[in-house]
Amino acid sequence: MELTAHGCTMGLSAYRATVILLFFFLSHFSFTTAIRKDIGFKFTPFCKTTVQGRYLLSDNNGYVCNALSIDSKSRCCPQTGKKFSCHGCNLLSQCCNSYEYCVSCCLNPALTRREQVLKMKIAKPATARSYESIFDYCTGRCRHSSESVVSKLLYSWYSFVLETVSVF
Repeated sequence: MELTAHGCTMGLSAYRATVILLFFFLSHFSFTTAIRKDIGFKFTPFCKTTVQGRYLLSDNNGYVCNALSIDSKSRCCPQTGKKFSCHGCNLLSQCCNSYEYCVSCCLNPALTRREQVLKMKIAKPATARSYESIFDYCTGRCRHSSESVVSKLLYSWYSFVLETVSVF
């Protein structure tokens, strides 16, 4: 018996071999049957970083790194060091001898409560707005805290202590 399709003649054994080969191919090689969500460019997270220091940076993930080791595409520090590092910080006074470590330490959820910070107002009531992120709060607190002082030896301290703001 011979099968004819589109002008081609094929014997039954050749037809069976073709069907078996097609079945084998379809069963061993998977095809995507749904819409894939991962088509396109790979999403690269973009970090906010401190820009005060000459040699060190702190990113919004809580890592501190050398300015030369920051990822050029994502602007994030490599995740090799300690996250939320408080190196050079006095946890009782919540002050640090480095701005970048002050920001990193301040980002620690155990030391700074997100709910409290995001409700806090930045300026006087007439122009007040809330912080957009914990990182914005920490960079501002460590840079402008009233506890930040310069000692007689010109040694800077950066403080992230949470101040309560009274509204008149």
